[in-house]
Amino acid sequence: MLEAFFTALLVLVCVGVLAFMGLTVKKLYQGQR
Repeated sequence: MLEAFFTALLVLVCVGVLAFMGLTVKKLYQGQR
């Protein structure tokens, strides 16, 4: 049970970081134009 919780938490963190990086790259890309 606890293992599943930590796995879900890890996945959520990874998704959050990827989304944040995507937004940052998008902003930088738009800023360069």
